[in-house]
Amino acid sequence: MSENVSAETRSTLLAHEHSYRRSAWCWKVGYRALLVMAALLSSFAAIVGKIQILGFEHPGDVASIAAAGAAVITTLIAALDFETNSRANRRSRHEVRILLIEAEKSTADNDALLAGLQDVVRRRSDELYKLD
Repeated sequence: MSENVSAETRSTLLAHEHSYRRSAWCWKVGYRALLVMAALLSSFAAIVGKIQILGFEHPGDVASIAAAGAAVITTLIAALDFETNSRANRRSRHEVRILLIEAEKSTADNDALLAGLQDVVRRRSDELYKLD
């Protein structure tokens, strides 16, 4: 790390990078988990009435409940816009990574790095506010 960059600035950059990494990971995993659950519930709803071995007393009701669960999950995926949130956090993480590399230069400046971080936070906020 450049001697020009304070430990506080580096710590701030690392904290933001970690936060964006964790957030992107959570949105991605949540999206994929819900997508798999919706697919499984849809498939289950389609076959539950045809498989006698399961022994449901009212297979039509079970199929309706599974289909409704799949519809709710699909609606949540669309309403919460998992993909956009994941992408915004991933992009921000990459931009902070660039700032961390910039911090390694001998000409690195605390104020410039913090201004760069401020821009990253602002762009991410603007992108996520568009969703509201």
